[in-house]
Amino acid sequence: MNYPTVVSEFETIKKVLKGYSLARAGDGEAKIMTGEGYSREPKNRALTAELLDTFTHPHKHCLLAIPTMAPEGPKYENWLRHERRILSLLQAERTYYSAFVSRPDSAPWINVREYALLFQKLWKGKRAVVLCEPDSSTIKVVKLAAEKAVHIMCPHEKAFAHIDKLEKKIVDSKPEVVIMSCGPTASILANRLARRRIHAVDFGSAGGFLLRLLKT
Repeated sequence: MNYPTVVSEFETIKKVLKGYSLARAGDGEAKIMTGEGYSREPKNRALTAELLDTFTHPHKHCLLAIPTMAPEGPKYENWLRHERRILSLLQAERTYYSAFVSRPDSAPWINVREYALLFQKLWKGKRAVVLCEPDSSTIKVVKLAAEKAVHIMCPHEKAFAHIDKLEKKIVDSKPEVVIMSCGPTASILANRLARRRIHAVDFGSAGGFLLRLLKT
């Protein structure tokens, strides 16, 4: 199959705003799904199996996001190096959404206040649970507009080893929305939580640029 046309970043967020969860995959996740490890998660059969299951059998309310391979992107040549590996994981009949919703380095057109305000609607006025590292900008940006932001901390590395405990903490917190920044563990949790009818978003590293745009 040819590389699919991927739904744009703005349209991806608009779809997520309708209550869909979002699981994202980049080069690190692709390596894991093909049996390797990467900097934050060493090779792990259980992680590979569940991440692969997430991206081949997602819940109907969980969107799958992949690199767009848009030629106009400044990192297009870099992403081309991973195209074959990513393509081997895709299904021809499925609609894919953009993994660059949190990557202005790969999609500079999202680096505008209009986009930041759209993204902020995910948690504005809501009880949000934020899964991220202790010093992450993710919790800071969510606190700007959430009615309440409950911070659940995760480690910088090997977060998957704690996934069951993290899931329980999230569920016990009774969130309206879950914002997660914890590597490939966030993708898996987005799908697990979608099965529980909990709105969960793999946020990536969007906190920094959104915080800057929303404070201007």
